[in-house]
Amino acid sequence: MRILRGVLVAGTATLCLLTGTTTAALAEPVPVTGTSVAPLADQVLTWTANDSMTEYASAPATAVAGAATIVFENSTATGNTTAMTHTLTFDTTTPGYNHDVDVNITASPLDSQGGRHEVQATLTPGKYRYYCAMPGHTMSGELIVTEGGGQQDTTPPEVTATVDGNTDGDGNYIGTATVTLAATDDSSGVDTVEYTLDDDNYRPYDGPITITAPGAHNVHYRATDKAGNAAEPKTLVVTVVQPDNDTTPPVATATVAGDRNDSGNYAGSATVTLAATDSGSGVATIEYTVDGSGFRTYSQPVVLSQTGTHTLTYRATDKAGNTSQPKSLTVVVDPLGDVVAPYVTADLSGEVNTQGSYVGKATLTLAATDTESGVASIEYDLDGAGFVRYGQPVTLTAVGTHMLHYRATDRAGNASAVQMLSFTIAEAGDVTAPVVSVQLAGAQNWSWDFVGPVTVTLSATDEASGVSRIQYSVDGSAFTRYTKPFVIDHVGTHTIRYKATDEAGNTSATASVTFTVAAATGPSHQAPHPNAADQRMV
Repeated sequence: MRILRGVLVAGTATLCLLTGTTTAALAEPVPVTGTSVAPLADQVLTWTANDSMTEYASAPATAVAGAATIVFENSTATGNTTAMTHTLTFDTTTPGYNHDVDVNITASPLDSQGGRHEVQATLTPGKYRYYCAMPGHTMSGELIVTEGGGQQDTTPPEVTATVDGNTDGDGNYIGTATVTLAATDDSSGVDTVEYTLDDDNYRPYDGPITITAPGAHNVHYRATDKAGNAAEPKTLVVTVVQPDNDTTPPVATATVAGDRNDSGNYAGSATVTLAATDSGSGVATIEYTVDGSGFRTYSQPVVLSQTGTHTLTYRATDKAGNTSQPKSLTVVVDPLGDVVAPYVTADLSGEVNTQGSYVGKATLTLAATDTESGVASIEYDLDGAGFVRYGQPVTLTAVGTHMLHYRATDRAGNASAVQMLSFTIAEAGDVTAPVVSVQLAGAQNWSWDFVGPVTVTLSATDEASGVSRIQYSVDGSAFTRYTKPFVIDHVGTHTIRYKATDEAGNTSATASVTFTVAAATGPSHQAPHPNAADQRMV
């Protein structure tokens, strides 16, 4: 026998999963007077989402054990310009991860909170897996939690700068200087690295800084860790001088990338990338022309998508004014072939109980069609174990709730978007719902009305698979997960509805109890309320 009484969870959620579809919603907490809202935890972990369906815009990698405020924001401020809905869901079933935090937040720029939501959680040492429980999304990651030991990160990161380039006898850089920044933090980890170049405007560092203008340049740089500690800014002076005797032109090169057909031509398009090197004064510009048009400055790869034969001519000039001899290459682009990904479906078969769970086992069948090049492969991933190739129907017997991801690829290399399917396998034979009961405690008058606060306690038992959760509703509000006794203390007549679900997915019928909190105190006794002493429902 397993009894569930007051299990602490970090947020409440209802996850409705049907074959081939996934929906999720964060249940609103039931308003209960006489209680106070817990303050935000000192440790704040923030996830953000934008227009991407394959990765979160940002996510924490590490945390320390203990209380934490989990923030999930999917708003216009985080880069969501399409009003796309995302979720942040903590995995509570996959082996190898912590399962003691139950978070499932749905956020959209159009929701009542503008896409920003917070819940409180208590983290334990180990590893948590999180993902987006929405159809077509492949966003997931891991959060590593270490022992906190009561120590907070108060030490800022270490940030360093290195300069590369050819120097003269005075240490000046000839033609070009490249500044590379790096930062380390042994505690919470580096959050940002920033710099300024000859001004006071700090900007994010995202790669080496190239300085070509002659003269002395001031580079200020700093770093901040994930605990908010900022390193003191450092200053680097870099002097660039113009070379005196560079007479050698740069060396320019070109590479072509793209899918090639059986004729060796590029299917649909070809991308030409140009580069140049100069050991003297350094490269100043790269130029190119396509099919006899005028030379233009190269700044990014050139995409040739028009069907036919193309001639691209290119050259480079260094800072001393030396220009290389033009070179040419010929690229043939053929019409594009198959660009449509396969259509893939998943089907589950087996005996289903009244709660929609498969009894004992389920058989998974995947199928895909492609009207162009044909299907090359079908793959699936069960509960985060990694994608494997599908060959024939698979019989699944592990009891519990499972998450299936599946996809297909055609012979032209087009891959379908990853689809998701959630389902539950119940123990064979367990078709009985839990027994759930309610107890009301508080002082009552001779009319059996309560004359003060009423403490409501819910409990449930299940002889077979065990209780999974208890849910309740106060005065018609949305059902929420029961974790511990709660208090009703405002005057009036109240109705509590409640139900329980076992590990096999069987849910009891909804029961209810109605009681009145009187406006005035009077003679009282502690005998059980005649309608609520032992409300039991199977």
